Amino acid sequence: MYQEQRLEEILKLLRDSDSLTSEQMIEYFHVSRDTVRRDFAKLSQAGKVKRVHGGIMQLPTSNEIVSFNERLNEFSEAKKHIATLALPFVQSQGTYFFDVSTAILKLAQIVDTEATIYTHSLDNTIMLSANPKVNLHALGGQFYPKNRFFYSLQETEILKHIHFDVVFVGAAGLKDGQVSFEDQEDAYLKRLILQKAKVKILLAENAKFTKEATYSIGDLSEFDYLLTDVKPEEKYLTATSVKY
Repeated sequence: MYQEQRLEEILKLLRDSDSLTSEQMIEYFHVSRDTVRRDFAKLSQAGKVKRVHGGIMQLPTSNEIVSFNERLNEFSEAKKHIATLALPFVQSQGTYFFDVSTAILKLAQIVDTEATIYTHSLDNTIMLSANPKVNLHALGGQFYPKNRFFYSLQETEILKHIHFDVVFVGAAGLKDGQVSFEDQEDAYLKRLILQKAKVKILLAENAKFTKEATYSIGDLSEFDYLLTDVKPEEKYLTATSVKY
């Protein structure tokens, strides 16, 4: 039996069982332990199974949907307000980048305009994929589960050749006016897209001015607009055009 045939059979068996052990597959296929190990590794790398000690198990099929619904429940009134402020900037036939952000996810939910939208956010991708008016481009690569985005250098390099009408960016921290993020890869991608944007818009709740993350991409003054929920301190009002 060829490997591809075994892999198909393993997936069939796994549908009828929560898990399979190496010993079970050695006996079932009459193959060596190394052969089963390679089969399990290939299925795991393809994202079809989860490797566990001594075997494999089914991926939790409902986790993604549950997590996505939980993200929808995070829409506070502040985030809804910020998304409403951002909506007029999405014009028909424009090209946009939607960053990883719950406020921007809310914007993705209410967009009702024919537009081309790029994103590396899993949640934005799920939301926008159901919108027939949106020409969606989802960037792939390694998945970063904490902040739910994808990144690969090859995919990011594609963005160097795209000119965006508007880039919508969130922020993990805005302490002292420095726009910062938790992940180095995420920060690199944002620096790149901001270089290709006609209009740069930052969406952030006022509470972010007390928070600071590891990787800074620049100062608030480098953005054309700040969309927030309440009036910020005077020093931030002079840094950029602020809507609240």
